Amino acid sequence: MQVVWATDQGSPQRRNEDFVAAAPGAVVVLDGCGLPLGADLGCVHGTAWYARSLGTRLLARMLDGLGGAPQAGPPVGPPEGVHRRGNRPLVARLAGAISDVAASHRATCDLGHPNTPAATVLAVRVRGDLLDYLVLADSTLLLDGPRGVREITGGVAYAAADPSVAEYAITGTVPLADLRGVLLLTDGATRLADLFRETDWAGLVRLVRQDGPEALIARTRAVERTDPHAVRWPRSKPSDDATVAFVGLRGDM
Repeated sequence: MQVVWATDQGSPQRRNEDFVAAAPGAVVVLDGCGLPLGADLGCVHGTAWYARSLGTRLLARMLDGLGGAPQAGPPVGPPEGVHRRGNRPLVARLAGAISDVAASHRATCDLGHPNTPAATVLAVRVRGDLLDYLVLADSTLLLDGPRGVREITGGVAYAAADPSVAEYAITGTVPLADLRGVLLLTDGATRLADLFRETDWAGLVRLVRQDGPEALIARTRAVERTDPHAVRWPRSKPSDDATVAFVGLRGDM
């Protein structure tokens, strides 16, 4: 397993609220839910801090799971209307990480505030000859296999202060033999395919495989600059934070 990544802030006026980290056997990518500058979050730390804190705790729990007995997390029940579907170990890891972060700033921040910091979550873990994945909210995972590219985007629920939201995550396990690589993308890095229609999902994978994650971000910025006022392609941010992580599984990066 080889991992390369790139991340770039969307605006010089605010910190990059994406987060990416990797360790042997595991990768996480998070996209902090950015609100207008000056918005009251009920939190003294901010969104970038939240994404970084949740990402590091999630990665640690995923690595603990690779080492044997799982690290205990809080008991978490599914939200209303969501049902457990078999054994989903990365859901428990995410729930535990959310609980860890909440405990770390509950004494100083209002975790019940409607704007409490939140983030999307992508996670992959290699376990023997299998790859486990988790997708929460509107970041995108691309599974590149011999029969094409499968796209997974995780819906509208975000990680915030309630660990039970982890049950909304899309999860799965794929044999490594069925994969050539995996691409993890925040929504600022998917625009070439899902907003600008400059290419498709397979095209994103080819671009990153051939030229690296930085090339995908650079091409995205080039297209954004042709529409600086978001007229041709309406969007809430002319340029968004963009993060790309590529996991190579066949030694051909």
